[in-house]
This record gives sequence, C-alpha cells and structure tokens, in this order.
Amino acid sequence: MEITLPSSNLYSHPGRFLEEHLIGVAHLSELFLNEKPAKIKEQFHHISRIIALTHDIGKATSYFQKYLIAGEEEKKSLKNKKETNHSLFSSVCTYYLTKELKSAEIYPFFAFLTVRRHHGNLRDVMDDAIFDEEDRKLLYKQLESINTGSLSILGKRLFEAGLPMVLNNKIISLWIDDFVHESGYIRKYLRKMNDEVSHYININFLYSLLLDADKSDVVIRDTTLFERQVIKNDTWVDNYKVKTVFPISQINNLREKAYYEVTENDINLDNRIYSLNLPTGLGKTLTSLSFVLKLRETIKSQSNVNPRIVYALPFLSIIDQNAQVFESVIRANNTEPDTNILLKHHHLSEMFYKKDESEFETDEVKILIEGWNAEIIVTTFVQLFHTLISNRNKAIRKFHRLANAIIILDEVQSIPIKYWSLLRTVFTKFLELFNCYIMFVTATEPLIFEREEMKKLINRDFYFNSLDRVSMKPLLNKSMTINDLREYFDITNGKTYLFIFNTITSAKDFYNLVKGQEGVSSTYLSTHVTPKERLQRIQEIKTGEYTVVVSTQLVEAGVDIDFDIAVRDIAPLDSINQASGRCNRNGNNKGSVYIVDLKDSRGRRYASYIYDSVLLDITQKILANREEIQEKIFLELIESYYKETKIKKTQDVSKCLLEAITKLKYDSEDDSVSISDFKLIEEDYIKRDVFIEIDEEARAIWQRYINLKNIDDLFLRKNTFDSFKADFYQYVISIPVNVKNTPPMFGEMGYIKQPVLAGFYDKETGFITKDTKSVVIW
Repeated sequence: MEITLPSSNLYSHPGRFLEEHLIGVAHLSELFLNEKPAKIKEQFHHISRIIALTHDIGKATSYFQKYLIAGEEEKKSLKNKKETNHSLFSSVCTYYLTKELKSAEIYPFFAFLTVRRHHGNLRDVMDDAIFDEEDRKLLYKQLESINTGSLSILGKRLFEAGLPMVLNNKIISLWIDDFVHESGYIRKYLRKMNDEVSHYININFLYSLLLDADKSDVVIRDTTLFERQVIKNDTWVDNYKVKTVFPISQINNLREKAYYEVTENDINLDNRIYSLNLPTGLGKTLTSLSFVLKLRETIKSQSNVNPRIVYALPFLSIIDQNAQVFESVIRANNTEPDTNILLKHHHLSEMFYKKDESEFETDEVKILIEGWNAEIIVTTFVQLFHTLISNRNKAIRKFHRLANAIIILDEVQSIPIKYWSLLRTVFTKFLELFNCYIMFVTATEPLIFEREEMKKLINRDFYFNSLDRVSMKPLLNKSMTINDLREYFDITNGKTYLFIFNTITSAKDFYNLVKGQEGVSSTYLSTHVTPKERLQRIQEIKTGEYTVVVSTQLVEAGVDIDFDIAVRDIAPLDSINQASGRCNRNGNNKGSVYIVDLKDSRGRRYASYIYDSVLLDITQKILANREEIQEKIFLELIESYYKETKIKKTQDVSKCLLEAITKLKYDSEDDSVSISDFKLIEEDYIKRDVFIEIDEEARAIWQRYINLKNIDDLFLRKNTFDSFKADFYQYVISIPVNVKNTPPMFGEMGYIKQPVLAGFYDKETGFITKDTKSVVIW
C-alpha cells in the first residue's frame, strides 16, 4: 500500500504548499525541455530538474514564512531583511545536489547562478562567486530557523520527485561550511576558463527554463495550456494562393516564379542558414512563410521535434501588416488564427490570448504571451535580440523557446553594422548547440554571414536584372534647402509623390510649404503624430487618398505603399534602396527616385544629425557622378556598399561585447563593458512619453489610467493597466525632455488634455516643439 506523506506546512506563496510549487515547476520545466532536441534533453534533464526542485527551498525558513503571512506594512520592513531572502540559501543547496550528478565541472555553478538570480537580473559571475563568513553565518541562521519536522517531510517529498538525496539539517550545514572554500575554487576556475560563447548560452538556457516554469506555475497551474498544437501546415500558403485572385501582370509573374523557385528547393537539414534576397515588392513575406512551413514539416518528419517559427521585423509599423497576411493564410485553411497558433509580441502588444474558444485573464495572458506560447511568433528585432543578448530576467525568460526554432529575420539590413560580428558569433554557436535554423530575408543583404555560409534559395541576379520599375536620380552635386526642394518639383503634375526626410524638423518645414496647395491633397507622417492617427493615415495612403505624402523614415522599410515619384534626403545606401521600394512597387508606369542633399539654415546636412559620417561618405562616393541608375544596377551598388562598410566600419563594439559574453560579465558596477550594455536601438537623447487627448476615446482611456491610483495592490494595478495598455499607447508619443514647449506633467507622463490641445498639438503635424533654432530629430 502506497503511503502518502503529509504536507510540510511550508508555503511558497499564499495558499500554495512549498513542495507543490517546487514539484509543479519541475513538471513544467520537464514539459518545456521535452520539446527540445534529444541532445539538449539528455544534457539538461537532470540538472534542470534539480534546479526546479530546489530554486525556492530557502522559503522554508521561518523568516520567509513570517513574511508571507504579514500585513502590508510589516511586509515592507521584512522584505528588505537579509534573513527573508531565500535565493542564496536555495542556490547553495542546488550547487551541491548538482555536483552529485558528476556532470561537467562548471555545471553546478551554472545551476547555482540560475537559482541565485531567478528573482533578479544576472550580474558579473565573478561577483556571484563570492561567499564570505558573513554569508555563512546568515545561511546558518536561516537553517536553524527551519522547523525540523517540516524540513524532513519536504526533503522526502522532493526526493520522491527526483532529488538525488533526502535533504536534512546536517547535510545542509555541511554544505554551508564547505561553500566558503568551494567558492574560492570556483573563482579560480572562472579566471582560467576558456573563452567560450557556449557557457553563456548554456547558462541562459537553464536560467530561461527556470524563469518560464516558475512564473507559469505561479499564475497558470493547468499544464494543458502549454501543450503544443499538432498541425500539418506545409501547404497553408499554397492553399491560400489557390483561393486568392492575383491580377495578371509582369510583377505578379515574377512573384509567382520566385515563389516556386524558393519553395521547390530540396531541403537538407544540414543547411542551417538560408538567404532569401529579392528586390522589394516581390512577395518575400508569403514566400518566406511558405518555405519555413515546409522546412518545419521536414524537421518534424525527420527529427521528431516540432519547431516554433519566430518571424522578426525591425519596426512596429510592419508587424501588424505582416501578421494580417499570416492571419489570412491561416483562415484560408479553415483554421482560426488563435493566439496559441499565431502570436504578435512587442512592448505594446494587446493583452489578449485565445485558445480553443477560451479567453484568459490578464495575468494569465501576460504569462502566455511573454513566454511565446504559440506556433508562429511575430515579433520585433528588439524582442528577439534582447532575448539572445541580455542580462535581464524578463528578456531572457523566453530564451529557451529559441532552441529548435526557425528564425526569420525580415529587413535584416536594419541591424546596426557595429553588431554584425557579435550576432554572427552568437548565432553560429546557438545554431550549433540548439538545432536552430535562420533565414535572412532582405532586398539588401548585409554581410553578417559570408555568402558561402548561407544556402541561397533563389537566383537573385535574375530578379534584379528583370526589373525596370524605377530609375534612381542622384541630385548630389549641390546641396539644397527646404525651399530649393519645394521649387525643384512640380507636385501639381498629376503624379503621386513621397518625400522622405531625415528629421522631424525638415519634414514639418516642407509639409508646411506644400499643404493646402491647389490641386494637391497631402498628409504628413512622423513619430510626433499619435500612433492611432499614423495608422489611419497609412490606410488612407494605401487607398490613394493623397497625391503628396511627407514623412520621416518610418515608411521606408516594409510599409506597403506605392508612389509614382519618391524623393529621399541622402542616407546610407541600404536605406535609400528601401525607400525606392515605395516607388512604382507594382511595376505600372516607370517611377523615379530622386536623392537630394538637404541642409538646414546653418548649412549643416540634416543627414548628419542621425547617420554615421562614414556610411554617408561611402554612399556619396558610390552615387557621385551618376545621372541616372536603373533598377537592375541596384544590386551591384548595394554589394559595393556592403563591401566598403565591412572594410571601413570597426567591429570594436562587437569585440567588447563578445569579451563580456565569454567572461560571463552580465553587468558591471564600473565603466567596463558588460552584456547589459547591448542596446539594439541607441537613444540619441532622453525622451518623455506624452499622452495626447485627441478625442473622446482618448479621454475615457486617460480616465482609466487615472483610476489606477485607487488600486492599492501593485500586482493588480499592473494587471489592470496591462488590460488596456495597447489602447493607451495609441495616444502616446515620445518627445525630447528638453523641448521648450514642455507639456503639463502627470507623474512621469506628459498629459495634454483637449482644452489645451491647440497649444501643444497640431492636428496635421503633431507635437508643437517651438524650438525654432534647433533641429528635432525624431
């Protein structure tokens, strides 16, 4: 007869027994690990179970148990006491239990780190390897406070669940004494450790696995919610194309040819890196999706694993656009695109998650979305790359989802050149260790990987040589002012014009010159216009409502709009090439792309405010003395551009960050470079968020925001805000903190209500800066 052990009467969270939580986390950790490749499961099965079963064992102390049942005021004082902290106690237990596995010499310390920092961010591992006499006394004090009977029951329950021994006071006290010596040995090992990216990847994987299982167990205890969808979807795009009518045209014939050339490639799973290099407007979104769905089915049939697809893009503006295409494809196959199949994730994601007709509460939704619990995830470069390279708990939580994933990088030319070497090294090792595949999708293929390292899916030369949609006309022999530009172009000639500027100041000044002109319908786009209005204007542009559109660079990559003539202030050549993709996109009547060199009233190039001078110089030299460049030459020019940038642009930033990665220097208290210094998007100056009350819906949403202060429970307050955060940020813009026209403040947030709107916000051009002598960049 099986004997059921009584409860330990120790709690991990209010109303949850400690052993139940630890075993629940172990079950989820195993569930998440089981979808990984066999090699990874074998490597991490035992260690991840020990980590899960011990990560909160320090909560057994009377100090933590008292904290759990304390009132709000007492909790605040107890929370900051060292005795209440449970991570160090737990991590020492994890360390010695992992040593019992006789695994790789450094793995016990990796397990220690994972548990030590699971309630915070990762730091410099050399700091975490310090354990002194004060730490020893603290852990003894905590151990002595644990009820012996409760620890005995807890130890037996965890042994039954998979620990290699039964924990008791004597064993733990020996470990505490020994760890003073052991930590010295660890520091010596770390100083002599080989510089391997694999150590970083393995730590992040274990850390991620624990974080996801821990947070998921606390909020969602029903493990069936994490079960994967089994869908055979390799013909989804084919079926969609059969049901969709595409007009007969030369450009559609090329799209069709490219589609079948890519999707009929024989798939060899030894190829890990793929390249889809096609001119803009040739259907890369559908083609890439179809190929990776076929790749996914091949992996499933040959390897018995079910890869997730992570589709990453550089800009929020094109995430919704591409996700809508995917939704249409899924619906065409008689499948509802529920969130567990197709998930959009970025920092402004709507807090909504649906599976099999069930919708979930906000706290559950947050866990499911931020954990990438879906078959296809559409996300931003920021989310992806800050998952790969970060010290932050929240970012790394989904790191393990990239194991065995197929990653699509669309518009990959947007990755800063200074990070090419870093990403190449990290991706190379990640693909090797975790059975991943990566696909670069671009019209301008940067040299992150060498050509021979990638499997080319298409004869790109044929498609570039087949196109004659636009000609590029550099007007760079003489710089222009905004007034000169206005005089140069006759915008009343019946053609449609897109003007792309490098700064908000130059875009706004030009728009004010052309708006209201007879025979011209115009609109304006920049980040100083609320997201709600920008999206509405883009939809209007797509329906042909305007003959002249004046914009900053936010439209130049991926946004599906089309004009007869595009005019671009000088920029790096890859940006110019992207801008040309907004001109005669569908190959109707030949379009023209003009490149101009605009200067401000002080004679300074607007381009110099935001672009690297070396990149501008390379571009200038490539375009110089060319009166007209046909589209078939674009590929040759962009190849020259990338070769020059690789020679002239330093990879020092990458080298410093790679050194931090190999030294496991996640964070630093001095000026030395650490992993935490990686930022895909650099902020040129400090910004302030401002809520613009442009309509009644905005007023109602602001009132909901104000009402948050009435919710005392911080967790509930955050969940409540998350439930309408996506709607809230439709009315939020970011402005420089030092702008002269400072808006009224509500805490850290600027707030412009309707009665004072006219003094701060123009209905056409957005925020009114009143900075007449300075250039506003973004």
